[in-house]
Order: sequence, then structure tokens, then C-alpha cells
Amino acid sequence: MFDAVRNNPKFVQIFLLVISLPFALFGIDSYFRDGGGSKEVAARVGSVDIVNQQVEYASREQENVLREQMGDSFDRAILDTPEFRASVLDRLINETAIKTTIRQSKMIVPDSMVQDYIKSRPEFQENGQFSLSLYDSVISTQGKTRDGFQQQVREGLAQNQLLAPIVQSAVTPQATAARWIALDNEERTISEFVFDAKNFLAEVKLPADAAKKYYESNPSLFKTPEQVKLEYTVMSVADIAKQIQVSDEDARNWYNENIKTFEQAEERRASHILVQVDAKAKPEVKAAARKKAEELLAKVKASPAKFALIAKESSDDKASAEKGGDLGFFARGAMVKSFEDAAFTLKDKEISGLVESEFGYHIIMLTDVRGGKTKSFEEVKAEALDNARKQAAAKRFAELADQFGNLVYEQPDSLKPAAEKFSLKLIQTDWLPRNALPAGVLQNLKLQAALFSAESLSTRRNTEAVDVGDGQLAAARVLEFKPASVKPFEQVSAEVETVVKNEEAAKIAKARGEEALSKLKAGDVLATAPAWSASRTVKRSNQDLTPAARVAVFSAKTDKLPAFQGVTRDQGYVIYRIESVNTPKLADDVAKLKSISERYAMALGEEDLRAYISGVRARLGVKITPPKK
Repeated sequence: MFDAVRNNPKFVQIFLLVISLPFALFGIDSYFRDGGGSKEVAARVGSVDIVNQQVEYASREQENVLREQMGDSFDRAILDTPEFRASVLDRLINETAIKTTIRQSKMIVPDSMVQDYIKSRPEFQENGQFSLSLYDSVISTQGKTRDGFQQQVREGLAQNQLLAPIVQSAVTPQATAARWIALDNEERTISEFVFDAKNFLAEVKLPADAAKKYYESNPSLFKTPEQVKLEYTVMSVADIAKQIQVSDEDARNWYNENIKTFEQAEERRASHILVQVDAKAKPEVKAAARKKAEELLAKVKASPAKFALIAKESSDDKASAEKGGDLGFFARGAMVKSFEDAAFTLKDKEISGLVESEFGYHIIMLTDVRGGKTKSFEEVKAEALDNARKQAAAKRFAELADQFGNLVYEQPDSLKPAAEKFSLKLIQTDWLPRNALPAGVLQNLKLQAALFSAESLSTRRNTEAVDVGDGQLAAARVLEFKPASVKPFEQVSAEVETVVKNEEAAKIAKARGEEALSKLKAGDVLATAPAWSASRTVKRSNQDLTPAARVAVFSAKTDKLPAFQGVTRDQGYVIYRIESVNTPKLADDVAKLKSISERYAMALGEEDLRAYISGVRARLGVKITPPKK
């Protein structure tokens, strides 16, 4: 009952819906406004250009998101497709269209709103409080400065102001939600008749030049990706710290400077009895509640040892009443103010008078106190030594960083002088696919943007020294570069022939399947192998059905059963026989109806949002540059 007021959950959901993806991209153009790199235009939105380097950067960031979400199931092949690049470019176009609209509408997001949003984010909090050091650490690992991140948040909040009302405007009647639930719970019993392409391979007769023609028509399927050999070196606070010795005096100085860190906040444990009454209740209701509380206070004052028993029998706070009124330990800020003020003035085992809060009248007994003291230097000596070492390393790192950056810039044709001067490892790689660099500093997006700029690839010069987060400064250089190329036909001829044969077999399978489907719908019975599968019951939520199969099965007319539907798949064709339909009768469930209504409204809101963005794109005008072949 002492929880802080929660935010409206529906608004939070909408807010996340609106800003989650764009926040991942907002602000990335800052890397490209004045920097080097390819200025080839991928698309133009109104008068704003989106360059290829932005698309590459956004693609790498999206790859990182997918890797984190999918874990071991991540398959990088999905990124090496025109469709993936087109989807990333489409998102950038949407973002640019939205940002242009925000600028044109002269929307303003005050600094206070930006600061409140940042302070509210859990990833920047320690023990429920905003931590500036944690904030700096988190954004630095993302390669961002405070100003850059705040601008990104500002743009995202402005976007929310523009788009959230559109998403929120959709409303779904509960009757529509009830129909949705009924459809979602509908069950259909089906069996399958599969025409597998491999069963028709023997029928495929290819012309002599079929494989060659396919190869020439689909060169992108037989490409080797761009490859690079790199060298790079990293200066880090952690490595410098290993070389630094600190004394007990250094540790004590650090302890004295940071002594507040070791102050243990006082926590108190209390039990209470609550006579609950609404703060807005009528005077006579409040008077009756107060009279009851005064009677209970008299009882516990007369028999303090029976406090727990009286709380269990009489307190309106049922959760704590079961424990004799015990609320456990709490620090300042955890309870409502009037309760807290009273609890922190009591002595051990002392019982308060009546304490009024927004919940009613409390009788409080203090049962324990802990904390409220500062740990001595001896208690935290090991920690102080470690932090003094880190502090000295950070200072030394700051002193060397400029020297490192200058040397990398002044001797641009090799990283060896910098590595030798600062005793750093110079790491050289073998050939690597440019779009699949190993984990570590080479995954930093800002370093990649510098490393693969047109200038860096053509001159083979060092990148600038880049802050890659976690107290690390890195510089890299392209040693050798192989552009993407199509494998010679002779090298892949067998592979091409197999692909063409499979495609032709799939066409035959589809034709036979469609022929069989026509016969079934005319009332014939299939007698040829393969046989119908065993019957099974499916719902619209079944994930073992492909999206196309779900649409086919659940869109089939069922006034006459069995009904038949056919679906093309990668390796053939499938006929689904719908044998029976069952729509379970559902009990009235107001909570579920409300939940479904809200979710459905959100889905409609998303559609409204897509329509709005489509309209903005049409108004501004979008021109996409065809990709080079």
C-alpha cells in the first residue's frame, strides 16, 4: 500500500511502441553530417539525403539488436539479402520523414522533460536512484556523449508528442473483441496431402544451358562478400591499471574523498495497525474511524506485548496483519511522509500516537534499527586500494589519450609507432568478411564507420582514435580489401544445377498439387501416394502452421465439409483437408474482454500510425536510388 503511484500502463505501452525502434536510429546521422565516407545517396526524403553510409551503420546496429534477441539461433544469412537492406532503408526513410515533420511543426521539448526521462530510466539507476556515473558508463559503451544522447532523447520525445495521439485515438468495442476471442479459440481438424518436390526430381529434364542462364540471371546468389585484412590497437584504462602501484596513503586519500559512499543509511523496522478510511470520506465516517483507532491505541498502550496479536485481529492492512503488523526494514523515502516522520522519531519498542495518512490512521511500534554509520577505512581498504588504482589509471589514460590520438594521426600509414610508444599490442587479422567482424572493439559502430569510409578504404590510412567505451581508445587500419565478387560459373556449376533442378521439381509438384486440388473440390478421391496424414486439431495461434497455411485453413468456407485448400511452399505443394470445425463456448470474462479490446485498439493504432507515416512520405516525396548491380 506504500508503493509509489504507477504510470498509466496503456500510455507506457503506447510510448514504447512509438519510440522503441526510432530511438535505436535517432541521432545516428550525427556521425555522417560532417565526416568522411561515402556520400552516395541511397534515398532522398523531401530535400534531405540519406547516404549509403547511414544505411550501413543502421544495418550494423540492427544486426547487433538481432544477435542479442536471437542468441544462438541467429543466422547471419538473413542480413545478406536485398530485402534486409531495403527494410533498413525503409525505416531510415520513415525516421527522416518524421524528423522533417517535427522540424516543420517547430515542436519544442524542454530540457526538463529530457532530464526527467533520462532520470526515470532503470538502466541509469542504482537502488532506485539516478546515478550519474552509471549513466556516463552506459552511454559511453554505446559510443555516445552526454550531449549526443540527450539530443537523441529529445528527438524521440518530440516524435512521441507527434505520434502518440495517433496511436491512442483507436478504440475497439467489446463486441468486436468478443468476436476476436471466438475466432482465436476456434478449432479446425485437418489432415495434409504433401506433394514434395524431391519426389519429382526424376521428371526434370533441363536444357544444356539452363544452369548457365540461371547463374547469369541471379549473380547475387553466388557472390562472395567484401573481405578485409585489418590491423588495430587498443589503449585501455584496465591495461594501464595493471601497471600502476598505489600506496595505503593513496587509498586513504581516495577513501576520504569518497567517504559518503560508505555511509550506511539508517533503516528502521516497524509494525503497525491500520484503521483504513478514505482521505475524502465524510467527516462522520472519519470520526468513527478515528474513534476506533483511539480504542485500539488504548489497548496496545495498556498491553504493548500484545501488539502483534491486536494487529493480527484488528488491522485493515491484511498483508502485514498476518505477520503481526510487521512491515520489515525500510529506509527514508520508502513510506508516506507522515508515517516515515513518526517512525524515525520513535525509540526502540516505543509506540506512537495516532498517525494520519492518506490511507487512514496508523499505530506504529518501532521494533529494530540498523545502519546509520560509516564503514571504517580498514573495513573497505581492499576496495579503496582498487579504486585508487582505477582513479590513477583513469588520470594516466586521460594524459596519454591525446598523445595516442596525435601519433595515430601524424603517422597515418602505420599503427606500429603508436603501439611501440605506448607498449600496446598490435593485432593483425587474416581475411575477414567485412560484415561479420569478430566480437570486441571491432563491433563498435563508430569505429566501423571510420574504418570503412571511402577514404580509409582507398588510402589504407589509420582511423582516428575512437572512444569505443569501457575506458578503451582504439585505432584501426585496412591493410587489404577485396570487393564483393561473383564466383566463376565453373566453381559453382554443380551447385547451380542442383538449385535449378529443385526449382523445376517444385514447379512440377505445384502443378500436380493444383490439379489434385481441383479434383478434390469436384468430389474425386485421391488414391495416389503420398497418403493423407493423420488428422490433428489446430487453432489460429498454432506456430507449426506457416502463415500462408493458417490463412488457407482458416479462410476456407466450412458450410460443406470436408473442405480443401492448397498452399505453395518452398519445396512443393500441400493440400489441407478441413474435416471439422469446433467453436468452444466461452464464459463471460470482462477482464479478458477489456484486455483484448486494448490490444486490438493498439493494433488499430499501429495501422493508423503506418497510414500517417505513409501520408507524410507522400507529402514530402521520396526518391530511392536503385542499388548498383
